[in-house]
Amino acid sequence: MFTDRMHRVVQVLERVLIVLLLVMAALAIVEVGLELYGAAIGPGFLPPDAVLSVLDAVLVVFIIIELVNTAFAYIERKNVVGTVLEAGLVAVVRKLIVFDTDAAASYVLMKGAGLAVLILAIGVTWYLLRRSGAAPLQPNE
Repeated sequence: MFTDRMHRVVQVLERVLIVLLLVMAALAIVEVGLELYGAAIGPGFLPPDAVLSVLDAVLVVFIIIELVNTAFAYIERKNVVGTVLEAGLVAVVRKLIVFDTDAAASYVLMKGAGLAVLILAIGVTWYLLRRSGAAPLQPNE
């Protein structure tokens, strides 16, 4: 009886989380439009800083979409390894694209090395899971 109620509460919370993620995705898409508009009407036409700002906003949308996919797969009790790896890879690539090289050299080197390690770790994990066949990398597989 208590377990059944707790299970229902968890199911409701999972669905609320998906709704909140969808709201975040919609707001992030609005942000992409605002960033693109600001870049287009600013000085010059799409200067490099404005392009990076727009790309950053677009990649945030992709990260949120991957999190929504992860939540749906989790609710359906499917394997979420692939979607989690995809979200992680997009997040790391986002950081790499908007990489700030204006800071102190030692900070830039440390941050670059950290991103390289993250990309390597995600890539190796992806490769090993795919090679072993132990875990499908897509929730539909």
